[in-house]
Amino acid sequence: MCRLAHWLIFQMATFVLGLVIASLYALVFYVIFGHGWLRLFFYLIVSIAGFGLGHFLASVVGLSWLNIGALNFAEATIVSWLFLFVARAWRH
Repeated sequence: MCRLAHWLIFQMATFVLGLVIASLYALVFYVIFGHGWLRLFFYLIVSIAGFGLGHFLASVVGLSWLNIGALNFAEATIVSWLFLFVARAWRH
């Protein structure tokens, strides 16, 4: 049981770090391009989805470039920003 608890704590820390980073990306994108609180919420959802998908795809493919612990930082960042720009283009 102790191994499971350590694994869960490690995974939760990675999850929270990913949420914080994706939220910061959404906030920066909103400050540059956004108007209105609904867009901030929209950018937050899009950024978290892109960050999570980027991390997942990098894990499945086996990419490991600029990791922070178990978090595939570079790949998740690229997909998150790509999602944000595509969402902005789609909304306009």
